[in-house]
Amino acid sequence: MTLIGITGGIGTGKSTVAELVKGRGWTVFSSDQTAKQIMSTDPDVRSELAAAFGEQILTPSGVNAPLLATLVFGVDPESGKRLARLNGIVHPRVLEAHMKAIADEEARGTTMVAIESALIYEVDLEEGFDYVIVVDAPHDECVKRVMQRSGLTREDVERRMAEQMSPEEKRGLADFVIENAGTLDDLKGATQTVAMVIEAMAG
Repeated sequence: MTLIGITGGIGTGKSTVAELVKGRGWTVFSSDQTAKQIMSTDPDVRSELAAAFGEQILTPSGVNAPLLATLVFGVDPESGKRLARLNGIVHPRVLEAHMKAIADEEARGTTMVAIESALIYEVDLEEGFDYVIVVDAPHDECVKRVMQRSGLTREDVERRMAEQMSPEEKRGLADFVIENAGTLDDLKGATQTVAMVIEAMAG
């Protein structure tokens, strides 16, 4: 089995790349989706979140995402500490869930498995992958995409970007870089090329 990481900053299009390789038959797990599922179903995680951020952070179906975002990405000097606290609660559980899912896929004989995650290099997980793909896009384009889909202000988006490793650092560490600076067809073409190379190397 070949294990691939798909990462990049917010708004770069990594989720689209993940969907494209899924269309090729790869099995893909999303860290965001796994985290949401854990925050909605794991009683221990929900208890820790309530203790860290107050009962008002919980909803019957998960968490109050806008409130949580305000707490961990706000201008308040304590925001950085709260983000680290959130990551400390959720990320180990996401990693555990993905390790179990990967083991299950390997036992099933799955050949290509990808994990889409914003945080691979930041939490030193790159050595666990056979290859890491970094998806990158022009800064202003990323900001516009996130503003359009989330309703956040430019300042909010820039603040969230500042919490992540710089695109230059990620590109320097990547096994493959997919540029998302053109049309969707351009992105499809670039993704298929990288996927075919990885499949050939894995074969």
